Amino acid sequence: MYDGLYLSLMLIPAAVGMAVGIIPSGYSRRIAVFLCGVSAFFGVLAYPLYIYGGEITFTFPLFSAWGPYSILMDELSSMIISISSVVFLTVIAHMVRSPSAPADGRYSALVCALFISCILTMCADTVILLLMAWEAVTLSTFLMASGRDHTAAWKFLVIAHIGGLMVISGFLVMMHYAGGHVLSSWSDLGVTMGPLVSCGVVALLFMGFGTKLGLVPFHAWMPDLYASAPTHTSALVSTVSSNVAVLILFKGIFGYIGASDGMYILAIIMMAASSFTAVWSALESLVQTEPKRILAYSSMENMALVLLCFSLGILFSNGGSPGLITVVLIAGLFHTINHSVFKSLMILTVGSVEDCTGETAMEKMGGLAKIMPVFSVMALVAVLSMAAIPPFNGFASEWLMIQSMMGGEGIHVTEILLPLGVAVLGISGMMAAVSYARLYGFMFLGRPRSEKNVSAKVDTATFVPMSVLAILCLGMGIFYSQITERLAVGVAAATSIPSDGPFLDNLSGTLNMPLLAGILLTIVFAVYALNRIFRKKSARSPTWDCGTPLDENMQYSSVGFSQPLVRVFHPLYGDVIEALDGDSSDKRKKYSIRFAEPFVEHLYVPLGNLLMRGAKQVGRTQNGNIQTYFGYILAVLVVLLVAVRFI
Repeated sequence: MYDGLYLSLMLIPAAVGMAVGIIPSGYSRRIAVFLCGVSAFFGVLAYPLYIYGGEITFTFPLFSAWGPYSILMDELSSMIISISSVVFLTVIAHMVRSPSAPADGRYSALVCALFISCILTMCADTVILLLMAWEAVTLSTFLMASGRDHTAAWKFLVIAHIGGLMVISGFLVMMHYAGGHVLSSWSDLGVTMGPLVSCGVVALLFMGFGTKLGLVPFHAWMPDLYASAPTHTSALVSTVSSNVAVLILFKGIFGYIGASDGMYILAIIMMAASSFTAVWSALESLVQTEPKRILAYSSMENMALVLLCFSLGILFSNGGSPGLITVVLIAGLFHTINHSVFKSLMILTVGSVEDCTGETAMEKMGGLAKIMPVFSVMALVAVLSMAAIPPFNGFASEWLMIQSMMGGEGIHVTEILLPLGVAVLGISGMMAAVSYARLYGFMFLGRPRSEKNVSAKVDTATFVPMSVLAILCLGMGIFYSQITERLAVGVAAATSIPSDGPFLDNLSGTLNMPLLAGILLTIVFAVYALNRIFRKKSARSPTWDCGTPLDENMQYSSVGFSQPLVRVFHPLYGDVIEALDGDSSDKRKKYSIRFAEPFVEHLYVPLGNLLMRGAKQVGRTQNGNIQTYFGYILAVLVVLLVAVRFI
């Protein structure tokens, strides 16, 4: 009874918001946003209610050919629903005061639809509900992504539907072997399916959900969609939708199928794909000039690390201890929820900067730290979390990843692979940290690079949701042990991995994050106090400029920052130097560098051209005369008669 009441409070307001948003009225947007906020508020209560009353179950009074539509919120799904709802609530609160948010009520209706579909996907207990809700996530995202470039939204839709077909195929195979459609009754299906079928289904799920997580080469839609879609669409797609994909992928591999010794070759392939994606995305982020494109590749890199953890979880099943498997899975899930917090904060930060400056390229930004110090501090928190700097949450989850890799050194299969995994984590993390420092530096430091930056102002009301996310970045890092202990319970309940004691016993070292945070904060305040006490009086004078007036262009640019890297990795970037003719008063030629995504140029473009040629050939058969069609019929009859004769 109470389960149905709670689900009604969480889902019905957003459903009403969908209906209200469609109505052409000046108040429809505000009402729809408010109702979605109400639903998100009750979504935040999912995990506290689970702690209080246990699992939340409900069956809708609707039936299909595959049975009823049922919901089950276990510990893991309720925890991720609560975190995702916090992100949803902060994004909605920011959207209310953002001048760039679409004013159309239909966009708010789509936000409500995305919330409902994400929640239903994470807690679905029947195959039909899960697949329908996952498809609704894709369609809602597509409709919300209409921005400056409609091509990016269509590219996302095509690639996501390819992944959707893989996911549907994988779940249909599992349903066939399980003999039922209730997901909570599925466990260790790999024993029934056999190693070959199990590997095939895991590969389908890995690639299917990988299309949403930015796995190479399915990542082609991400940079364009992040750059062109409204800020709040990018924030929700990068965080909440990724949480959904990771949760269902985790349950599919380790809950429904179960990792086994026969999957170690597949695990190595998955590990290679994840590692390549992490390094490639970190490398690409270093040359991008638009902040949202940098964040797109950052999401790819973070989700690749999560997929790397899942690959190691399968690999550790071949001779590894159950506690070690639990550690690496906790690291992946913890990094997923951490990513949803710090990435939503950074995307909202970038969106606010674009709103107040009217610029989308870093070359036109700069100097905002002096104009908006509070805003720049929150952006710094996001950057430090993304760069895995202690004591923030990004450091805590990546530290767990390294610990899990170091703990698997005694496993024979992983003696060579684990050092490579540590190297991938270090290389991608180092390049990503440089990219984030570059992003913050050219947005907030230096001189203002345009007149709009000098007078930039951010609505202070947007500081409230962003400050909530900033506090979470710090709090989730300091109290990581309490969060991971609850994740350990959720992993144990969702999988058949036996427990061999507290998972912390499998770590090679311990980390007292509250003590570390206290030491770091003490050092920061001590340096600040000493600087204030012994600060000498300064005299201001014009900067020596060798007789040339200084302007905003006489400082290091983001393109110049990336040039050494481009020169070294020139073949990988696919950079093209283009000559641009100057205006009538300037006869000199100007040169610019355009970066073409290699996977788009060498994979998707040739594949699209091939499909277009095939479509034209098919089109010719539909535009003939009556004699040609009679000829087709005669040829088919002759072939059939010959076939029947020999059969």
